[in-house]
Amino acid sequence: MSGLIIIPIYIIYVIVGFIVFKLILRLFKKRLNSIIILAIVIIFPFWDIFAANGILKILTYTTKPIIYEMPEKDKDGKIESIGDSLTKGYIDLDDYNMEFYKKTYAHKVSGYVEYTARTKNPLYKDKEILIAKIYLNPNSKKDYDIIEKSEARYISKLIDSEDDTFFGFKLFKSHVEFIDTKKNKIIAIAPSIRVGTPYIMNLFRGGILMLISGGGGSAMFGTKPIITFKDSKEQLFDIKGL
Repeated sequence: MSGLIIIPIYIIYVIVGFIVFKLILRLFKKRLNSIIILAIVIIFPFWDIFAANGILKILTYTTKPIIYEMPEKDKDGKIESIGDSLTKGYIDLDDYNMEFYKKTYAHKVSGYVEYTARTKNPLYKDKEILIAKIYLNPNSKKDYDIIEKSEARYISKLIDSEDDTFFGFKLFKSHVEFIDTKKNKIIAIAPSIRVGTPYIMNLFRGGILMLISGGGGSAMFGTKPIITFKDSKEQLFDIKGL
């Protein structure tokens, strides 16, 4: 449920919540300013999101990428090769534009760049994952090869870390390792952190207030994780479009 229908639902919640809260206070013979009661009722469905975003703000100061060394370049200032784990999207081998890839990468990469690929070619119908090894040398006899496993020098690998807690909130941690496969060493680490909100509050927002999006029932409100992968990749390789 989404759109304007959410507005009357939320208004009803505020009115009912305000009345119930006032009745509870009367039962215990306590007085509280009506404005404070109304503010509590309005903010309550989102208190955990405010808190989680506050925690994320604190963690931004300590969640930074670590770069041990930059990728090696040849005398022309080019990187040897880049794996499919570092490229965005995929290449459709039935309708590809090779000039686009050469224009994007040829001035920065000397050998080849890999892309996750898809094709209707029956020769590959039994393959779950295809990788297109796109050659950037203008003198190459062919545009690309199909390989099943990355062969590039520079790749990235996602590593799930041990989860933690911070003031009772669950922290979901992971990091990306940038690897020089020729030297068999990690050249950089890009950490990511997501703060999980309490399940009961997510249930309250979605099951009672119906604060969910229309495209499959996902939450309309949440937290934005700290992800340093993109910035790290840009700093390491400095290739527009990678």
